[in-house]
Amino acid sequence: MASIPEINDARDVFSQISPSYDIVRSAQPERVHEPGYYGLPILKRPFWKWEIALYFFFEGVSAGTSVLCSVLRATRGRRHREMIRAGRTLSFATMLVCPPLLIADLGRPERFHHMLRIWKKTSPMNHGAWALTGYGLLSTIQLCLIWPAWRLPFGKRIVRLLQRLLPESVVDVLGMPFALTMISYPGVLLSTTANPVWSHTHFLGSLFAASSMSNGAAALALLSARCKDEDLHRSIGRFEDAATTAEAAALALYLGTAKKAARPLFKGKQSGLFLIGAIGLGIVAPALLRRARSPVLRSVVAPLLSLAGGAALKWAITYAGQESAMDVELANHNAPMIEGQAQTRA
Repeated sequence: MASIPEINDARDVFSQISPSYDIVRSAQPERVHEPGYYGLPILKRPFWKWEIALYFFFEGVSAGTSVLCSVLRATRGRRHREMIRAGRTLSFATMLVCPPLLIADLGRPERFHHMLRIWKKTSPMNHGAWALTGYGLLSTIQLCLIWPAWRLPFGKRIVRLLQRLLPESVVDVLGMPFALTMISYPGVLLSTTANPVWSHTHFLGSLFAASSMSNGAAALALLSARCKDEDLHRSIGRFEDAATTAEAAALALYLGTAKKAARPLFKGKQSGLFLIGAIGLGIVAPALLRRARSPVLRSVVAPLLSLAGGAALKWAITYAGQESAMDVELANHNAPMIEGQAQTRA
């Protein structure tokens, strides 16, 4: 029985199917091997653009501020009622920006409600849709509970009813799981894709969570800039230092585990934004300015730089993921290595 010849190339298949293929092939010069799969990119470039990058930033500021306001109310609620009210208002305002950004990014915006028809435990995107829905509802209730009903232009009866029936502590406890999900799930969502910048590490969720908490602390520092309570300033400053340290550690773990896959953040179009904006202005500069003698540098400039750095970080990582999808070497790096050669997944 004749042995079956080994086929090592797609061109060998055409040679066996059609003898005329060899004649045409011999008449043409040998082509240089093109990158990718016969000149086509191996991965499909994600369509996410500025809407998603801004969504990652605003939902992080909103959820981070909400978590800190809940902690502040549980520990010093009576002393800092006005501060908590301002924080809840900021958290609600930045949350309102998120649904329009997500809906605008959809190919069929009118079908956004389809995400809530089911609960899919294996889909981080579905988890995010439900988390945003629950978080938005509870953020609205938290704002109603903290504002005096007589100062509202409308809905006074509904607000008074909510304040009479719902204790703030209960709403804070119910809202905490949604807020904690909001600060971390975007990084987890990105890490489940095939794009090398996002998928080659398990620390992207931790990095996004630490950045969101740092941005939330920076937002509260800005809101308390005119406050004369030095104890409050010291408490927020200590938490800012802790959040910045956690963000730097998560970033180091992310880069250390991503290795070559993080190359677009250092050599691509996003390198300046990542190195100067996210690391230099977002982490290093605020940590130094919080030790300055000037209250303006400590309570205004440092928080503003921290917020700008958080936006730069999430913008750079979002767009670097698009660049990595078009990098053939990084796309091949997704596959396991066998004897130094990248092999396709079974």
